[in-house]
Amino acid sequence: MRRPLPSNCILNCILGTCCMLLSAAAPRSALGGGVGSAGQATGSPSTGARETPSLESGDIGVGLFSSIPFHVTVTVRGGYDDNTTTSSGSGQGSGFVNSAINLTYDFGSPRTRFSLQTGGGLTYYLDRPGQKDPDYNAYLGLSLKHLFSPRLILNVSAYAAYQAEPDFSVGTGFNRRSGNYFYTSDKFTLSYLWTPRFSTATSYTFGALLYDNTGSSGVGSFENRIENTFGNEFRFLFWPATTLVAEYRIEFTAYQSSNADAVSQFILAGFDHSFSPEFNASFRGGFQIRSLDFTQMIPASIQIVNGFLTFVPAQTIHTSTDSTSPYFEATLNYAVGKKTSLSWTNRYGIEEPDIPGQPKRVTFRTGLEAKYNWTPRISSRLAMFYGHDDYSGNATSPAFVEDSIDVALSLRYAITRYLGVEVGYNHTEILSDVSLREYSRNRFYAGADFSF
Repeated sequence: MRRPLPSNCILNCILGTCCMLLSAAAPRSALGGGVGSAGQATGSPSTGARETPSLESGDIGVGLFSSIPFHVTVTVRGGYDDNTTTSSGSGQGSGFVNSAINLTYDFGSPRTRFSLQTGGGLTYYLDRPGQKDPDYNAYLGLSLKHLFSPRLILNVSAYAAYQAEPDFSVGTGFNRRSGNYFYTSDKFTLSYLWTPRFSTATSYTFGALLYDNTGSSGVGSFENRIENTFGNEFRFLFWPATTLVAEYRIEFTAYQSSNADAVSQFILAGFDHSFSPEFNASFRGGFQIRSLDFTQMIPASIQIVNGFLTFVPAQTIHTSTDSTSPYFEATLNYAVGKKTSLSWTNRYGIEEPDIPGQPKRVTFRTGLEAKYNWTPRISSRLAMFYGHDDYSGNATSPAFVEDSIDVALSLRYAITRYLGVEVGYNHTEILSDVSLREYSRNRFYAGADFSF
């Protein structure tokens, strides 16, 4: 049975926090970054926030970065997970040990800025039922900005990961453990400044979700898919700090293990605004049109028709459904030097259902990530992600509503410039009208990291 969720209180607290951060406006270029990644939060609270490479610092020239551009961090953690299999009811708890290595690389020149983050690790559970092998994970994230000329700019933002844990910051795939999977989202944007006030940004985004378990009863049999998205923005510098945007996107989704394809079109309008050099916001709103085509193959058979054995030849049945929904996405970023940073993302629209038999789901997602340095040695991180899914249902699969909550909090103490210790807590909760889909999970950990 789905339990009541005090989501209004949570959202009101988030809104109140962000409203207190408003400050004065400052000029901004017509080629300022868009909201292309709105709704895709960059943190992963499962084992600590995942940082996406960022190129939003000041002007980069020769000599900005260290003579040794590589930065390596080795982490070792131990903790306890009270629901290792994300089962409904009372799950099986177990202690775990986690080790990871991460590498970052930054490069800057007058025309090119590049940032890379990559790493991997493993988690071994001491007493996990039915799964004795450790969990392996790896990721790669990069950002690139290249100026072909003062008018023509290329931006690349890519992320890929192979893991077993669900990632609520992305909101793609199952919201529970369902085997190892590969996920990637890679965006290429070419911007051109036609006049001092008018510019365009043409983009292509490649996405993939591929589970290892592709058997007839595996998640991959209905989850695995490839997405190709094409978009174009028309940008007009209305005020020195405000850019008005009109945007069109079209997304093609091809399922790899089922005869289904979907096409989504987005017609949007919005703005990018800088309240100050440290505080900016973006918004897109409009509507989404999604078409789903499904092909079902019925093999030949012999049936009794009117008392006679009758041969029924093989049939191919095509079905198509169209859906329309309001759509919006918004981001807010705030930073004050190296002490405080905050990022808030929101998205509402039609998403792939991730459940066999469900034609669609309408989803609202919001994610808040914050970092605060209490002293030069003590820092803290907070990541909160909330999702509300409304499954439409059909004749064979009933409609239902589901909420997901994922909260992570960590505190780090720097013993030296290279060595630090950290403690953290992660809570995940799924509340659903379908009781078998509900689960609660708590993870506690402590560990140390060494950087060089």
